[in-house]
Amino acid sequence: MHASIRSRLNRRRLLPVLLVLVAVVIAGLLIALRPTPPESTPEEKAWPIQTTVIEPASRSPQIRLLGRVETPFRSTLSAAVTADVARLVHLEGQHVKRDDIILELEDDEVSLLVDQRQADLAELESQIAQERNQYDADRQLLDREKSLVALAQRALDREQRLSESNLNSQTRLDQAREALQAAEISLVNRQLAVANHDSRLKSLKAKLDRANALLAQAGLDLGRTRIHAPFDGIITEIDVSPGERVRPGEALVSLYASDDLEVRAQIPMNRIPTIQQALANDRALTATTRLGGVSRQLHLTRLSGQVNTGAGGVDGLFRFTDNAPDAALNRTLDMTLELPAEPGLFSVPVAALYDEHTLYRVQDGRLEALDVQVMGDRFEQDRQFLLVRSDRLRDGDRILATQLPNAISGLKVSVMDGATDHG
Repeated sequence: MHASIRSRLNRRRLLPVLLVLVAVVIAGLLIALRPTPPESTPEEKAWPIQTTVIEPASRSPQIRLLGRVETPFRSTLSAAVTADVARLVHLEGQHVKRDDIILELEDDEVSLLVDQRQADLAELESQIAQERNQYDADRQLLDREKSLVALAQRALDREQRLSESNLNSQTRLDQAREALQAAEISLVNRQLAVANHDSRLKSLKAKLDRANALLAQAGLDLGRTRIHAPFDGIITEIDVSPGERVRPGEALVSLYASDDLEVRAQIPMNRIPTIQQALANDRALTATTRLGGVSRQLHLTRLSGQVNTGAGGVDGLFRFTDNAPDAALNRTLDMTLELPAEPGLFSVPVAALYDEHTLYRVQDGRLEALDVQVMGDRFEQDRQFLLVRSDRLRDGDRILATQLPNAISGLKVSVMDGATDHG
């Protein structure tokens, strides 16, 4: 009985083992009998790109510049006399025409000085008239003085003869000599007065000229109590107020010429030789800017004669081609300068350039790297393009126009619809 029980227990233990063995055999048969999948060769990926078709042409490189409005005609008017400010005719920011009165000074003190100078002049004119009358009188009296000397000489001779005959006294002889000497002295004085007439007249005329000059100066000072605009312009500053006392040299008002505006902009140093050559050949270099919503054209008139410390270029001075616009001094302007045209340049988008000198041409569905020389920029319809030159570029070439992080010669690409053409 015990043997029967032990036999049943052994069968129960062998049953799980048999089940595991059967499962393993079935799994092995399934693996062995499974179908073998067909082998496939992986396809090369084609990268989608945008392209542009290019063509050579004579094109003008452009430079974007930042300009500042200024003028060579900017004046600070100062006082020429000591006076009180009477009134302000114009104020800061107002337009004035040439010779318009900007402000007035009290003229009472200067008017008194003018009156004094006129009196000095009248006095000298009177002295000159007196001198001329005196000269006429001296010339007439000179002949009489000579006659008196001759009479005194004859009287002395007569007294000397009488004295030799002991017919008169020594006193009468001395009196005759004294009369002769007095007549001679009077004659010498009269001759001296006549001889010095020219010198005295020149001295008086010199004083008269000085008096005239002082009167003219006083007249100028009187006119300078009215401060006039030296040109058509805009007032930028008023430094005084009514009732304030000013002295010669003190600043009164500042203004600039509104019709003589210039725009100063720094031009990169690498472009200076080209611009200097163009100016030397009298070639017009134009620039454009927008002012008040309107496109305005300027032309480069000259280059600055110095390079400012720390600057990366030379300042160019531009003038508006048409009448100068109404622009505040020191206003900044975005400008685009047109350089001389160069033949055989290709225009490509900025995104087409790799490593500052490489373009990729699409040839038979693959990229081909080309070294190019960048000649400048071009701005059209608010977009920036690069002007390049290369002997390997041809008319009608299709150039990669998008940035690929893995761009390399031989890379397979697929040109997407909507590729742009740009000449």
